[in-house]
Amino acid sequence: MRGERLAARPEDVVPALTRTALAFGALDQQLRRHPLREAVLFRVRLEAARSCAAVDGFLIDPWQLAASLEGLRPRIRGHDAYERGSEVDALRYAFEQYQWLARATTSQEERITQALAVAAGPISRMDVLWGSALAFREWIEAGDARAPFRGALVRLWQKEGVFSGLYPVTGVAAFRSGTSWDERRWLPAWLRALEQEAAGIRDMVHTLERAWRDARAQAGNQRRNSKAALAIDIIAAHPVISATTLATKLSVSVQAAYVLLERFLERGLVIDVTHRAARRLFALKDLAPLREAVRVPKKPVPGRKRGRPRLGEEAAPDVQSVAVAEETFQPLPRWKPDFSELEAAMMAVDSLVHLFTL
Repeated sequence: MRGERLAARPEDVVPALTRTALAFGALDQQLRRHPLREAVLFRVRLEAARSCAAVDGFLIDPWQLAASLEGLRPRIRGHDAYERGSEVDALRYAFEQYQWLARATTSQEERITQALAVAAGPISRMDVLWGSALAFREWIEAGDARAPFRGALVRLWQKEGVFSGLYPVTGVAAFRSGTSWDERRWLPAWLRALEQEAAGIRDMVHTLERAWRDARAQAGNQRRNSKAALAIDIIAAHPVISATTLATKLSVSVQAAYVLLERFLERGLVIDVTHRAARRLFALKDLAPLREAVRVPKKPVPGRKRGRPRLGEEAAPDVQSVAVAEETFQPLPRWKPDFSELEAAMMAVDSLVHLFTL
C-alpha cells in the first residue's frame, strides 16, 4: 500500500505544490486582520458548500442557502411538486456540507476527528499539502465519504499554520467527473484545485473591497461627528445586519440607526433583504441576489384571526406563487388559420371547370 502511494514522483507534484503554497501564503497574508474578513468568510463558505454539493450531484442557488442560514425563508422556484422537492433536497444537502465546513454537529465532529487521525501519518512523513493529498486518497479508497475529510482539511490548515483561520479550501474541483484517479495525475490536479480556490477567494476580497470603498465614497459629505462612514464599515464587515446590531456597534439609539439605514436605502448604498416591515436585515447592495432568493412574506387577510383557517374557508393565494405561475404557465395563443384565400382560389377553379364543361 505504501508503494502504491509513492507512485507519484517529486517532478509530478513539486511544481503544483510550489504554486499552491505561494497562493496559500498570499491569501493568508491578505485576510489576516482584514476588516472584511467575516463577510469574506461568509461568501467563501457559501461558495464552498455550493461547490461541494454540485460535485456530489446537487445543484443549488447559494443565495437560497444564505437565506436559510440567516433565518429567512428561501424562495423555492420549482414548477411542480417534484421540482420543488428536488430543490429542497438539494438545499438540505448543501446545508449539511456547510455544517461540515463551518458549524459541525457533535456526530460530524467525531467523524472529522477520525479523518484528522488518518491524516496525521502521511503528514508526519511528508509536508502538510502532499501528506493531506495522500491521506485524502487513502480516506476515499477506504470507502468513506468526502464530506468528513473536507471538514478535517479546514481544521488541518489552521492547526498546521497554513492559514490563520478556518478557511474552507478543499480542492473540490479534483473530484469532478472525468478527473483521473491515477495518483500521478490526481495529486497535481488536487493541488491545482486548491490553488484555484485560493485565487478565487482573493478575487472575492478585491470585489468586496471595491463595493466597500464605493459605498463610503457615495455616503456623501457628513458633519464632522457623523457616524455614517463608520456605519458603512460595520455594514460591510457583516454579511447582513439589523438596526439593533448596528445601533449597538455605533453606540447610538435604534431609531438613529434606522435613520442612517433609511438614508443609505434612499441613496442605493444598502438593500433590505427581508421584504418586511419588522425585524429587517440590511446588507450592502452587492448582496442583491440574496434579496431575490428570499421569499416574500404572506400578507395577513383582513378579518381573519391568527392560526389555521377553518374548514371551508379558502386560504388566500400566495401572491408571489400566483405571479410566478401566471408568468410561467401562460397558455400559448391558439392558432386560427385564415382559409379565405384558399376558398377564393377553389371557387375560381370551380368556375373555370364549370365553363369548360358547358
